[in-house]
Amino acid sequence: MADAPLQIRYFASARDAAGVSDELLNFVPNEAISALRLRLIARHAGLAKLLKSCRLAQGDTFARESDVVRPGVEIAVLPPVSGGAGATIAPQRAAVVARAVRVGEATGLLTTAGAGGIATFTGIVRDHSQGKQVAYLDYEAHVPLAEKELERIIAEAIALHGLVDARVLHRIGHLGIGEVAVDIAVCAAHRVEAFAGCRHIIEELKKSVPIWKKETDTAGSTWVTPTP
Repeated sequence: MADAPLQIRYFASARDAAGVSDELLNFVPNEAISALRLRLIARHAGLAKLLKSCRLAQGDTFARESDVVRPGVEIAVLPPVSGGAGATIAPQRAAVVARAVRVGEATGLLTTAGAGGIATFTGIVRDHSQGKQVAYLDYEAHVPLAEKELERIIAEAIALHGLVDARVLHRIGHLGIGEVAVDIAVCAAHRVEAFAGCRHIIEELKKSVPIWKKETDTAGSTWVTPTP
């Protein structure tokens, strides 16, 4: 296994900068993630600047710079936005799906026993951005990591705001104007906690979940870095 080549997979803007979606490199025994990062920078001049802010993952786990590269495990190069790891659990309350999402679909998944209020947020594709006419969006994700990070954010929101339950559905793929990109629903005993928990989830989602958006408008196509 140690003699097998190292498989590198690039996502979103990192893929565009590298000029390849994946490649095979020589496996170097006892190589740290930090050393592999330098090797990738030297290999792809166009990727060098972006790679400094990219997260790397081994399999479905975010990697630390001191981690040793494991043989036979795919390395994913994740450009911003992609966030901190933290404790993860098996996905149950979150899903990243390559299908149409209905407005209010997440609400139907809630367990509401003991809840007195439900708060929701639905993000849809708008027809303009920064003065340009948007034609469509394309969303891409590292699905296992995105679902794990969503689970972490949901668990955090439940703990911080005393939620009864929370659910998130995020779509990937090609989305036209007016289609649902994300549907979030939370329930709590009172409205204040429900509103706060729903906002917490969408704000943290934009900061740290490895899902990327490419916007096609009158000027062409661009990978968009979400802003608060």
